[in-house]
Amino acid sequence: MMPVLDYRHGQAGEDALLAHFLACDAGFLAALRARTELGAYVSKLHARALRYEAWSGPRLAGLLAAYQHDASATVHISNVSVLGDFWRLGIAGRLLELCLEQARRDGMRHASLEVAGDNHAALALYGAAGFLPAGPAEGTMLRMQLQLIHP
Repeated sequence: MMPVLDYRHGQAGEDALLAHFLACDAGFLAALRARTELGAYVSKLHARALRYEAWSGPRLAGLLAAYQHDASATVHISNVSVLGDFWRLGIAGRLLELCLEQARRDGMRHASLEVAGDNHAALALYGAAGFLPAGPAEGTMLRMQLQLIHP
């Protein structure tokens, strides 16, 4: 049976964000912890990021975090994560869609993100949304970009 999901914007507190990350796939969590201190990252997301959230009852099932940079008219997606119990339900795609719709309304011209080069599911998701490779990032990460507003 498909869970009932409630999509929200910026409602999760720091406790819910931390619980979400701790419940994520072990590989995702290990990679996140290798790049940043988890508590500081959660505080930063809560204070500064635009957050698109998928809730299943009291559980934060999916999260997309992004930052809009007005000077470059770019929205940078810094995190997309979905709990394993909710994989393959289209949650990441819906969160991405909500983020990109808002970015277009806000006049952003470009979207950018970095993704692990071996994360085939994420690469397929971003490719289907129109993101194109924009070169290597740090380590095994790949930088991708999308033009939101066409001239």
